[in-house]
Amino acid sequence: MIDTSSIDGFLADTLRTLRRGDRAAWSVEKSTTWQTVWSRIDYHGIPLLLHGSKDRLDDWPTGLLDRMDEEARLIVLWETTHHDAVTRILLALDEARIDSIVMKGTALAYAFHAEPAARRRGDTDLLVRPDDQTRTRAIFEELGWYRRDDPHGLYHQEGWLHDAAGFFVHSIDLHWEPTDRPVLHGALPIDRFFAQKHPVPELGTGAFRPNIATMLVHATTNQKWHAQHGYDAEDGRLVGPRRLMWSVDFDLLTKSMDDTDWAELIDHCTRTGIGPLVAEALDGAREDLGTQLPDDAMNRLRSGTLDSGIESYFTDSDSLSQFWLDLKRTHGVHKKARLVLNRAFAPRAHLIEKYPASKNWPTIALQGRFLIETTGRLIRRGGAA
Repeated sequence: MIDTSSIDGFLADTLRTLRRGDRAAWSVEKSTTWQTVWSRIDYHGIPLLLHGSKDRLDDWPTGLLDRMDEEARLIVLWETTHHDAVTRILLALDEARIDSIVMKGTALAYAFHAEPAARRRGDTDLLVRPDDQTRTRAIFEELGWYRRDDPHGLYHQEGWLHDAAGFFVHSIDLHWEPTDRPVLHGALPIDRFFAQKHPVPELGTGAFRPNIATMLVHATTNQKWHAQHGYDAEDGRLVGPRRLMWSVDFDLLTKSMDDTDWAELIDHCTRTGIGPLVAEALDGAREDLGTQLPDDAMNRLRSGTLDSGIESYFTDSDSLSQFWLDLKRTHGVHKKARLVLNRAFAPRAHLIEKYPASKNWPTIALQGRFLIETTGRLIRRGGAA
């Protein structure tokens, strides 16, 4: 079995060295192939970060450097065409007087990374208010975007796709809540995103992002969720505790924070019960990259009380358990009903993926099988309680 932890440690040391402006030597075990190291570079989302300092990578295998050259060309081309597609959407929304917020990777790329393309990602997450869904969808369609066949289990977001000159199919995840998980809505309330927005001029006059404290909390929950459910990489869906790109994000965010930002972060974390998870994420960045963090602020985050629902959500990765927690945190009878119906009646594409041997069954039969199995799981869980 490949010892990925030693490769990950080597890559973290390399990033730390390069960020200091020093040279980084190749120091992996002789039995480790460059292809194996590349798979971890891809997993961590850092090919362009390394490629940008290629002249300071001493004795790195030629094959690996060539692979990074190839990937860098693709990433830069993707970024150029993605930027064009996204800015046109943002401009159209602004002209229609629809407020929107760019979130997560794209917000980090254009507000904190020196080279946006270095913040590797597969899409842009865009938030609008619930009342603006219909008008926003119409604008997407007018600009040539079309709906993606979303996976089962999404409640507050949907995917939109756009073909870019025959090179790429770009994706925007359109949200009407900052997070698709109701259990996290208290920690990431939608009003906070719009009330404390900041301009992102690199994406046009109508582009805005959340403030630093909100972005940091959002990044924390994303990292925690992906640590449970995995990341898409060349080798398929990979599961691991964290990616180095996340640590770079946290490092850049915290370097941009002043005393007021830290005070706001602590206040928000104390009120919402997310502090210990934020401290865990920041401690990870410090472990990976030597991120400098204020001791008093970190102690206050660590000593906070973690919200019981959030703690349970990230302790038990069972999808049914997480659904019940989401249902409990959903307010209003109609919203709860939509959540239940969404869970109970999965679309045919999802059911065929789940039951490939039964692909010729009618949809109603597949849905019945899914409901019976879900009910069985509930009964077994109740009996074990």
